[in-house]
Parts: sequence; C-alpha cells; structure tokens
Amino acid sequence: MVYKALLIAVDQYLNTSPLPNTVNDVSEIKRLLLEPPSFFKKENVEVFQGNIAKRNILHSALTSFFEDASPNDILFLFWAGHGFLHNNEGYFVPFDGDAYNPEDSMIKMTDVRDLIDHTIASTVLAFFDTCHSGAIARNIQHEMVRGLEVKGSGKVLIAACTSNQWAWDRNGHGAFTDYLIRGLEGEAADANGEIDVYNLYSYVSKKVAEEFKDQTPVMKSTLTGKPLLLKRVVKREGQSFGTSPAIETKIVNSSGAYFWLGDLTCEYDEYREPKAGTYELVLKNPDSKTERTLKLMQQNSGQYALSVRNFADMVTIENIRVESQKEDTTVTITLVSLGDYSSFTFPEMSINLMGKRLSADDIAMLRVRRILFGEELPRYDHSSVLLESMIINPSNAKIQVISNLLRILKEKGYTMEQIRGKVVEQLILTGTLQEIEDLTFVVENGVIKKVCLQGYRPKYYANVEPTKIEINESVNI
Repeated sequence: MVYKALLIAVDQYLNTSPLPNTVNDVSEIKRLLLEPPSFFKKENVEVFQGNIAKRNILHSALTSFFEDASPNDILFLFWAGHGFLHNNEGYFVPFDGDAYNPEDSMIKMTDVRDLIDHTIASTVLAFFDTCHSGAIARNIQHEMVRGLEVKGSGKVLIAACTSNQWAWDRNGHGAFTDYLIRGLEGEAADANGEIDVYNLYSYVSKKVAEEFKDQTPVMKSTLTGKPLLLKRVVKREGQSFGTSPAIETKIVNSSGAYFWLGDLTCEYDEYREPKAGTYELVLKNPDSKTERTLKLMQQNSGQYALSVRNFADMVTIENIRVESQKEDTTVTITLVSLGDYSSFTFPEMSINLMGKRLSADDIAMLRVRRILFGEELPRYDHSSVLLESMIINPSNAKIQVISNLLRILKEKGYTMEQIRGKVVEQLILTGTLQEIEDLTFVVENGVIKKVCLQGYRPKYYANVEPTKIEINESVNI
C-alpha cells in the first residue's frame, strides 16, 4: 500500500485576482501529511503552484496521478484556488484560465471526477477548496449522511461548498482548509488519537457550517470496509486527547484610553468636546517622540482621521498647547472637524450578481468582513468587478478601505485596545457604519478568538430607520 499526494495551489492568475492564501493552505497540508508518524513519504508528495499551475501542466499531472496508479495505492488530492460556474458547469481555474473561454482554458470539474471514477487505485481522498466546488460531487454513487460511520476503501470527495456557493477565505487560509488543517493536527482525532476520513469530514463540516451560514461543505463517497486512517496523532507526555491547557480569556469591549490621530496612537488622560465639531485631547507627560510627531502634524496643516472610544471623524489640528510645571508636562490638542464633504450623503447602489440582488446593506456587510477578516471575492464578469469596486471604493468614504485590518495590526504588535480603535475608524470613516453600538473581541492567550459587532448604517431618509449590521464571528487571529 503506497500513499501518494498531489497538492495544487493556484495562487497566481493571468486574468483575475490572486489568491496568496492558497500557498499557505498547501504548505500546511504538506507539512501535516509528512509530519511523523506519517503514511506519506516525501518523494510521493507532489506540489504545483505559481505560474507553473497552467491548464496543460495541471491536466497532465492529474491524468498521470490517477491513470498511472496501482490497485493498492491510496491517492490524496488537494486543490485550492478559484472555481468558476458557467452554464451550470463547474470549472477549476488554472493560472491561465479565461472566463470568456472556460472550455479551452479551464479544467472541468466533471473531468477530474471522471479521472477519480476510473482510476484503479483502491482509495481516493479528494479535497477541493474552491468556489462552486460542490459541482464535482454530482452523480457520485452515494451521498454521505452525517452521523454514519465511513469505512474502508473506496473514493471520497469533499468539497468546500455546494455548486452555487462561494468558499470563504480568512486568517491566511481558506476557511474550509483552515478547519481541515486543524482536524489533521488532532482536533478531529478520536480517543485513541487516530483520524479517519469520516471523523475529519464531520469535524470540518460542523465547524464551517457554524462559522458561515452560506457555505456548506459537501461529501460524496463509495467507501466500504473498515475505517480508513489518514494520520495518527502522537500524544505528548502527560496529555490526553480531550484535555486543553489553561486558557486566559480577556474581553475587549472598549478602546480604553487610546486614541488614533492619523498614524499616531497613544493614551490620553482627558477627552472633551467643548462645542460641536471641536475636540480636545489632554496628554500628561507624553514622550518626546509623541510631542515631535504632533508638532510636525500641525505644521503640515494636514487632514487626519481621529478615532476615540466608539467615535471617529476627519479633523485638522487647530492648536497644540504645552504647559510645563516642574517635572510635569501637559499637552492639550485642539482638533476641529472637517464636517461632511458635501451637504448630501449619497445613498449607495445595489447590484445584481449571478442572478442575485445584493443591496447596499449586503455590500456594506461584505465591506465589514473585508476590513475585519480580509475576505476576498472571486472576480470574473463585469458585475463582480463592479461589486469589488463598490466594496473597496464606497461612495461616501473619507478614508481608504484597509483589508484584513485585525491581522495587519496584530502582526505589528498593537494592543487589542489600539486595534479596536482603528477598526472603529475604518468602519465609520469608510461610510460603512454611522454608529457603533458594540465592538467586542474575545481574546484567549493573546489570540483573537471571537469578534462581535453591532452597528447601524447611515440614515439616508428621515422616514426610514437605518439598518443594523451584526457580526458574531469565531476567528483565530
């Protein structure tokens, strides 16, 4: 019995947006497959990524992988990249895929399914983290019902979503692959530390469904016989499966005493609004670098984004007053609001995409998820390109949309309170939300595990109440 793996990460494209997270996906899958104790040997694990992931190369690799197999081989296929649906036909998109000519430039999901059907290998395990990947599972003999035990040899296809759904990305991985990795690392292991294909699917499917209501993994199989093991997990000394180390939990539901003014962030001692549109921040004994930065900002006469508590506005620095008494220095910053750029706030547009109407509020939710988690959308036709533009270039924005803000700021070493303040700035000054009712991070051992948001969209009409935006998201940032 020989275990062989073909891992495909289509991270670069000639004709559409790149998917750099797919390289992370494949690197982690490869590491986990080869990590001892393993059934896979390095020489039997092949990886395709970058500009070598062209249609002809991938088609040839897939054909030889399945047609040259021996009866006792166990084949593991993983594909991460864009998926495309055209005339109800699902396609995997290679590096040189062209949405205007999918039949000649892409790989039909049914062609890959046929290769799996006809191979003489005893067992095939195939995982697809692409949009519309559920199309590959059509017409397989048996659909797995959750709750049944998967046994023995045969063929299993697990897709990230149904044929008419998108597969979401976040936290440096596709969501489907993220849970696949966690499952292979041991979270899908049984009491003996062993992972069979059913336990893995059950774990991944449950986790993805809990996180995304509009992404449903699909499993089809023809398995028979005893359970098929994917990987054994070795217990560390003194540990057993089902136990966890001590967890220190922190709830961050305010920005504390931190403020942001442009790229400057530090703590204030007092904050007040002496009159409408005027704000004062009082700093006690700020360091010399902060003082110099503030003076340079005032000299430049620039316009800056201000974020404090649950509030954000565009301001100019009217005055900086420094008072020194013995060993104490007090700096008072007076800021003046720029007000609205125009006397009228434009209602945002809706759009029709793949036969589905997305309202301005739907697009705002996509923008919130882009800002918080960096979620990308596949782009193939004119309507999806327009949708992408509406997400990153909102009509009433006062600042540029920043994607994947939580991860970017955390990697730069900012505190959770500082990160929260910057998120407030992004959500309000991009015109996405007008008011934030609640923004809470649940942090475990320094890792953001949950993000809760409740806020209201701008009110465009006096007789129409603003829409409430809510997020309750499990993450790992």
